[in-house]
Amino acid sequence: MEMTMEESSSICMELISNAGEGRALVYEALDAINKADYGLASIRLNEAQEMLAEAHRIQFEQLMAPQNNGMEIPFSLLLLHAMDLLMVTTSEHDVLRNIVNAKLSKQ
Repeated sequence: MEMTMEESSSICMELISNAGEGRALVYEALDAINKADYGLASIRLNEAQEMLAEAHRIQFEQLMAPQNNGMEIPFSLLLLHAMDLLMVTTSEHDVLRNIVNAKLSKQ
Protein backbone atom coordinates (compact mmCIF):
# COMPACT_ATOMS: atom_id res chain seq x y z
CA MET A 1 0.00 0.00 0.00
CA GLU A 2 1.35 3.42 -0.91
CA MET A 3 0.28 6.92 0.04
CA THR A 4 -0.31 9.11 -3.00
CA MET A 5 1.82 12.17 -3.60
CA GLU A 6 -1.32 14.29 -3.25
CA GLU A 7 -2.08 12.79 0.18
CA SER A 8 1.52 13.25 1.28
CA SER A 9 1.56 16.85 0.06
CA SER A 10 -1.63 17.64 1.94
CA ILE A 11 -0.22 16.20 5.16
CA CYS A 12 3.04 18.08 4.64
CA MET A 13 1.23 21.38 4.15
CA GLU A 14 -0.71 20.83 7.37
CA LEU A 15 2.52 20.03 9.20
CA ILE A 16 4.27 23.08 7.69
CA SER A 17 1.35 25.31 8.65
CA ASN A 18 1.51 24.27 12.30
CA ALA A 19 5.29 24.31 12.53
CA GLY A 20 5.42 27.66 10.70
CA GLU A 21 2.93 29.25 13.08
CA GLY A 22 4.94 27.81 15.95
CA ARG A 23 8.09 29.35 14.53
CA ALA A 24 6.42 32.76 14.20
CA LEU A 25 5.50 32.53 17.89
CA VAL A 26 9.07 31.51 18.78
CA TYR A 27 10.31 34.66 17.04
CA GLU A 28 7.73 36.75 18.90
CA ALA A 29 9.19 35.24 22.08
CA LEU A 30 12.67 36.24 20.91
CA ASP A 31 11.48 39.82 20.39
CA ALA A 32 10.07 39.79 23.93
CA ILE A 33 13.36 38.44 25.30
CA ASN A 34 15.22 41.26 23.55
CA LYS A 35 12.93 43.69 25.39
CA ALA A 36 13.51 41.82 28.69
CA ASP A 37 9.80 40.88 28.82
CA TYR A 38 10.28 37.31 29.97
CA GLY A 39 6.65 36.88 31.01
CA LEU A 40 5.44 37.62 27.48
CA ALA A 41 8.21 35.44 26.07
CA SER A 42 7.02 32.56 28.23
CA ILE A 43 3.44 33.03 27.04
CA ARG A 44 4.52 33.02 23.38
CA LEU A 45 6.65 29.92 23.94
CA ASN A 46 3.68 28.15 25.52
CA GLU A 47 1.58 29.05 22.48
CA ALA A 48 4.37 27.85 20.19
CA GLN A 49 4.54 24.58 22.10
CA GLU A 50 0.86 23.96 21.36
CA MET A 51 1.47 24.44 17.63
CA LEU A 52 4.55 22.20 17.71
CA ALA A 53 2.65 19.51 19.62
CA GLU A 54 0.02 19.54 16.87
CA ALA A 55 2.72 19.33 14.19
CA HIS A 56 4.31 16.38 15.99
CA ARG A 57 0.90 14.70 16.26
CA ILE A 58 0.41 15.07 12.51
CA GLN A 59 3.91 13.75 11.86
CA PHE A 60 3.36 10.70 14.03
CA GLU A 61 -0.26 9.83 13.25
CA GLN A 62 -0.29 10.60 9.54
CA LEU A 63 3.27 9.79 8.47
CA MET A 64 5.22 7.68 10.95
CA ALA A 65 2.48 5.32 12.17
CA PRO A 66 1.23 4.49 8.65
CA GLN A 67 4.79 3.89 7.49
CA ASN A 68 5.40 1.66 10.51
CA ASN A 69 2.33 -0.32 9.46
CA GLY A 70 3.77 -0.95 6.00
CA MET A 71 2.51 2.03 4.01
CA GLU A 72 5.04 3.58 1.66
CA ILE A 73 5.35 7.35 2.02
CA PRO A 74 6.56 9.01 -1.18
CA PHE A 75 9.65 11.16 -0.77
CA SER A 76 9.47 14.78 -1.88
CA LEU A 77 11.24 18.05 -1.21
CA LEU A 78 8.03 19.20 0.47
CA LEU A 79 8.28 16.31 2.94
CA LEU A 80 11.93 17.15 3.56
CA HIS A 81 11.03 20.81 4.14
CA ALA A 82 8.22 19.88 6.55
CA MET A 83 10.49 17.66 8.63
CA ASP A 84 13.31 20.21 8.61
CA LEU A 85 11.01 23.07 9.63
CA LEU A 86 9.61 21.06 12.52
CA MET A 87 13.07 20.02 13.72
CA VAL A 88 14.58 23.51 13.50
CA THR A 89 11.59 25.17 15.15
CA THR A 90 11.58 22.64 17.98
CA SER A 91 15.29 23.31 18.57
CA GLU A 92 14.80 27.08 18.54
CA HIS A 93 11.86 26.74 20.93
CA ASP A 94 13.86 24.60 23.34
CA VAL A 95 16.82 27.00 23.40
CA LEU A 96 14.60 30.02 24.07
CA ARG A 97 12.61 28.10 26.70
CA ASN A 98 15.85 27.43 28.59
CA ILE A 99 16.85 31.10 28.40
CA VAL A 100 13.45 32.28 29.64
CA ASN A 101 13.36 29.72 32.44
CA ALA A 102 16.84 30.77 33.59
CA LYS A 103 15.87 34.45 33.59
CA LEU A 104 12.56 33.85 35.37
CA SER A 105 14.22 31.71 38.04
CA LYS A 106 16.54 34.64 38.90
CA GLN A 107 13.68 37.12 39.38
